[in-house]
Amino acid sequence: MNRLRQLAGASLLYWLALTVGAAAPGWAAGESGATSVGEPTSETLAATAESLAEVSNKNRSEVAALFARANDALAQRDYGAAEQAFRRAAESGYAPAQSALAGLYLSGKNGAAKPEAALKWYRRAVEQGDAEGQTGLGLMYARGQEVERDDELAARLLYQAAEQGNPLAQSSLGMLYRLGRGVEGDASIAAEWFRLAAIQGEIGAQNEIAAAFRDGQGVEADAQEAAWWYRQAAEKGDSEAQANLGVMYRQGLGVHQDENEAVHWFRQAAERGNALAQYQLGISYSEGLGLEVDPEEGRKWLEAAASQGQHEAQEYLRSGVR
Repeated sequence: MNRLRQLAGASLLYWLALTVGAAAPGWAAGESGATSVGEPTSETLAATAESLAEVSNKNRSEVAALFARANDALAQRDYGAAEQAFRRAAESGYAPAQSALAGLYLSGKNGAAKPEAALKWYRRAVEQGDAEGQTGLGLMYARGQEVERDDELAARLLYQAAEQGNPLAQSSLGMLYRLGRGVEGDASIAAEWFRLAAIQGEIGAQNEIAAAFRDGQGVEADAQEAAWWYRQAAEKGDSEAQANLGVMYRQGLGVHQDENEAVHWFRQAAERGNALAQYQLGISYSEGLGLEVDPEEGRKWLEAAASQGQHEAQEYLRSGVR
């Protein structure tokens, strides 16, 4: 049994639950830690002149104040006040507020989720070319959430948002290219979209481009580049990146082999519930890799990993902890 298994690939099921998007180069514009769909980003907060143009001159200052108030309430987790202010701004025709309101409805943070209402407000934002709205609506079509699943329509919407620089749309676009959903599969195009989103700090995309460099998927294999990108996500607290970075230190891939550094990252990820990290930390205690041998602590972490279905941990426990 290879106890130092190959690096875990990016969690596709997790990714599909959160993102899933795509696009094809050359499509004409038509119908986009770590940001949730519809929640305010710096781009949303900045607002667009086009959206403000939909609001009468008389009401612009009022709408701007409402939107600022809504974001303040959201930051304070006062979701009722946020919804009320977002809705007033959205009803005035302000697209960023329409997308933000849709995202709030979809999240269910202010009571039960309201996907039907979210769909309505995302569509209104899309009519104004809002990237957050394109992303949100695209993801609903990709998931088949409140609508019949339509990968091609999802791809078109996400492409338009990605072209506007929306990082969630870009990373989702990359995933559809990887999976061949709504577009012809192409690992090199997938990697390019992941890279663009990763540069903007999108954690999922940082994991994906790291895996691409690690495995040579759509790019020339480069272990140092892979380790660099894993570190970007790991330092933001992402457990998947922390676990993978730990394995790279354990195996000396793209970095100097260092058991102490490996254990540092395994522990952070294991405490966040990452099964691969729990397995590796259990091995560290059981075999004295970067730590003093402690069979009891080793078994604790191995059992935690095994309880999540981690195959190597299950096999190790069956073989008997030394």
